[in-house]
Amino acid sequence: MAARLTANAIAAVNGGNLDLKPIVQVLDLKLIAEPQERYRAVVSDGSAAQQALLAIKLTEAAKSGAVRSGSVVQLLEYVCSTIKNQRIIVILDMKIIIRDCETIGNCKLHPHFASETLDLSSSSNFGNSKVQSLVPAAKLVSSSAMNSGNKVQNFNVQSVYRPPSNYKSYGAIMKNEAPARVIPISALNPYQGRWTIKARVTAKGDIRRYNNAKGDGKVFSFDLLDSDGGEIRATCFNAVVDRFYEAVEVGKIYLLSKGSLKPAQKNFNHLNNQWEIFLESTTTLECCPDEDSSIPTQHFNFRQIIDIENAENNSIIDIIGIVESINPSVTILRKNGMETQRRILNLKDVSGRSVELTLWGDFCNREGRQLQEKLNSGLFPALAVKAGKVSDFSGKSVGTISSTQLFIDPDLPETCILREWFDGGGKDASSHSISKDMMPGLALNDNRKTVSQIKDEGLGRGNKPDWVTVKATISFIKTDNFCYTACPLLIGDRPCNKKVTKLASGNWCCDRCSKEFEECDYRYLLQAQVQDHTGVTWVTAFQESGEEIIGCSAKELYQLKHQEHDDKKFGDIIRRCLFEQYLFRLKIKEEHYGEEQRVKLTVVKADKVNPSMESKYLLDLIGKLCT
Repeated sequence: MAARLTANAIAAVNGGNLDLKPIVQVLDLKLIAEPQERYRAVVSDGSAAQQALLAIKLTEAAKSGAVRSGSVVQLLEYVCSTIKNQRIIVILDMKIIIRDCETIGNCKLHPHFASETLDLSSSSNFGNSKVQSLVPAAKLVSSSAMNSGNKVQNFNVQSVYRPPSNYKSYGAIMKNEAPARVIPISALNPYQGRWTIKARVTAKGDIRRYNNAKGDGKVFSFDLLDSDGGEIRATCFNAVVDRFYEAVEVGKIYLLSKGSLKPAQKNFNHLNNQWEIFLESTTTLECCPDEDSSIPTQHFNFRQIIDIENAENNSIIDIIGIVESINPSVTILRKNGMETQRRILNLKDVSGRSVELTLWGDFCNREGRQLQEKLNSGLFPALAVKAGKVSDFSGKSVGTISSTQLFIDPDLPETCILREWFDGGGKDASSHSISKDMMPGLALNDNRKTVSQIKDEGLGRGNKPDWVTVKATISFIKTDNFCYTACPLLIGDRPCNKKVTKLASGNWCCDRCSKEFEECDYRYLLQAQVQDHTGVTWVTAFQESGEEIIGCSAKELYQLKHQEHDDKKFGDIIRRCLFEQYLFRLKIKEEHYGEEQRVKLTVVKADKVNPSMESKYLLDLIGKLCT
C-alpha cells in the first residue's frame, strides 16, 4: 500500500501549526522510562526528521507493536516545545495508517532546526525514568545522514501559538482570547508560551504564614493529577491566596492556565516533577462541572514494607498495609512551646514485615480515632499512606507530615490483595518489625552470640555496627545515675531529648533549643552488667529498653528515689530485675572517648526468655546440628 507523507510537516509543526494533522513516518521507536513506560520516536515527513515523545496513553500501542519503526501515522493531537534551545514534538493522539513500510523519501533535515546529532543507539538522551516531565535532550539527524556519518544542522524556532480554527477569522485581540490547547502535565516546561492543563486536585494544604527579609506573607499549595498520571504542585502567595484558596476543592477537576513554571523546591515538594506552577494575578482556574472518569482520584506508587528497610532517611514514600494495633494519643510539647498529639500504630503487609506509623496532630483525632473504633469492633482496616516520611531512628519507621494523606479501606486493587491475604492466613502469620526491635537484614532471634564471642570475633570494630542477640542474665545495675533530665520539646517530628539543666528560677533550660520550661522529661541511661556461661560484659539501655527491663518509667523511678525517698520500694524494683534471663538485641559499635576507643553495647530490645519459645529454638538448633 502506497503512502504519501505530508510535505513540509516537520517545519510546519515546529512553527506552531497545531491544526495540520500531518501524516508522517516513524523512523525509530524506543522505550525510555520505567516504571511508568513511555516511548520516544523520530518522525519524518520524507525530507526532514524530528524527535517526538509519545503520551502515556499511546504506550500500549508501541508496546504491543501496533506502531513500530517504519509505521506511517497521522498526528491528530500534538504540541511542540522548546527546551533549552532544543525542540521536541509531544504526540498526544495519532492514527496508524500503515503498520509496516519501507523508508519513504530521501530524508534531509530542514536547514532551520537544531544543530546536534541524535544518537539512536541510546535512550539516555530522551528521559529520566524517575521524572515524567520532558528533559532537554532533543538531538536531530536524518536516516540518510546517520548512514553516511554526516552531522546535520537544525536551528531553534520559537513556538508560535495558533488558535483553534473557529478563531482564525477574527482579529489579533480576539485570537489572544482563544483558549489554549490542553496539554499533559508531563509536557509542561518554562519555555512554552500559552498552555492549559486539565487536572484533579488530590491534596490541598493549609494557609501558612511566614516572615522574611521582604516582610510578612502567606502561602498555600495544592497538588494536581491528570489523566496521563502526571502530577504537579501549584502554589499561591499573598493576594493570590485570597483569590484561589476558597475556590480550590479536593477531588474536583479544573482547567488551569497562565501560571509560571519554576523548579520545584524538593525540600517541600515530594511530587515526581521537576517543575512547580506558581499562580499569578492573570492565572485562570476554571472548575469543570462534569466528572472526567479518565482522571483518577489519587495516584499511588506503593512500596512494600520490606523495601523500607533500604529506604533513605527522610525519603517520602507511599505504603499500604493492615492495621494490627494502635496506641492511644499522647500530648507532646513542640519546640515552639505549643502542644500537639502523637499516636503510633502498627502496619503489616504480605512481605512478612511490619512497621510503626506515627500520626501527628490532627491525624490522631481524625483518622486515628476511626482506626481505633474499627479495631475496637474487631475489624482490622487497611490503611493507604500517601507521602509518608521515613525515619531511621531506632530502626525504620514512617511518620506523617503536612502533605501526608491517609485513606482507610480505600477502593484499590492493592486493598483487595491485602484483604485476601490477611483473611486467608496472614492475620495469624508472624511478621518481623523493621522498627525499634529490628536488626537490619536479620529475623528476630537470628545471629545468636555468646558474651565471649563479642570480644573473640571483634564485633563492632568495623565501619558499620553489628547486630546480635545474646541470651544473658542481669547480675548488677548501677543505681546512682540511672536516668537523666531531658528536653521534651519537638525538633521536627521527634523529641529533642537533649540533657537539660535547672536554673535558679526553678525552670529547666535546653542549650540546644535555647528555651526554658517548667517540666522536663526523665529518660533512662541504664548501665547494667550481664553474664552468660562464657563471660561478663556491660551494656547500656536507653529509654524504651530501660522500661522493658525495669518495668516502669524513668520518671516514676526517679520520683520514688529522689522525691518520695522510699529506698525500700526502690530497692525492691531493682532487685526484681536481677538474675532474670533476657534475650538482649544488641547494637555493637566502637566509639571514641577522647583518645580512647571502646566497644559500646546498646540494648535495642530486652525480652524475658520465654521457656517454650526458647526450647523450640534449641530443639531446632539440635536438629540442624544432627543433619
